[in-house]
Amino acid sequence: MDTKAGEVRLENHSPRWQRMFAQELDELWGYFGDTAIRISHIGSTAIDGIEAKPIIDIAVAVNDLKDFDLVSHNFTSDPNYSIKKDSANDEILIRKGGKQKREYYIHVMDIDSKRYKDVIFFRNLLLHDERIRNNYRDLKHVIAKKYSHDRKKYSSSKKEFIQSILEMEWSRTALVPAAIIAGVSLFVFLISLYARLTIPLDARIFGFYVVAICRVGLLFGGVAFVSTAISSGILICRFFKAKKINDAVVAKIQKEIAKEARSRK
Repeated sequence: MDTKAGEVRLENHSPRWQRMFAQELDELWGYFGDTAIRISHIGSTAIDGIEAKPIIDIAVAVNDLKDFDLVSHNFTSDPNYSIKKDSANDEILIRKGGKQKREYYIHVMDIDSKRYKDVIFFRNLLLHDERIRNNYRDLKHVIAKKYSHDRKKYSSSKKEFIQSILEMEWSRTALVPAAIIAGVSLFVFLISLYARLTIPLDARIFGFYVVAICRVGLLFGGVAFVSTAISSGILICRFFKAKKINDAVVAKIQKEIAKEARSRK
């Protein structure tokens, strides 16, 4: 299995990719030791049912990118590896295999970085959401034919789809706790308001005036409800904005696939 630099050549999913990851995993743990927190198989070669460039992508999570300096000599002394600091993607990229025969891309990332969280989140979405997986597969099929000798253009053409999916799913994920907090705070506000209107002002609970407790409940319940309601509204707007972008990308993909099917007839 090898791919020339700059070439885009997709292959059907192969069980050997998982075996190659397992083989490289042992070597990477030996090179990184305790510096690595987690090493994960990412990219399309990790997803059954999706065509992929036959290059294994691996994410290595560290506490800080500076920690890589502690183990970099393991890679610089091995001629199979070359290192590139990719500041644009906030990672250190280790390439295994010669320029004309890439086998692995090893992405070293800060475990708390947005980049790392996005990569793992998107991989998990592809693993568990058939609709997203199918749309992504179709996108790769279309742009691989269009940019078969321009890997940079091929990679950049996937970004709009990936970013819109991430924005949709992160917004959806954040909306659940925001909605729960909004509901609880509204309940506290209404209970406090009811108590304020129905219980005598001089009534006490555990030595505290009920009116004082009600004021606190009204203040904090009201403020919490308004702030989380606004946050929920913003998340909903972000979700639908991203969904509109994603729907447009998917529609364009399907149009290209239908055009290709017609040309075959």
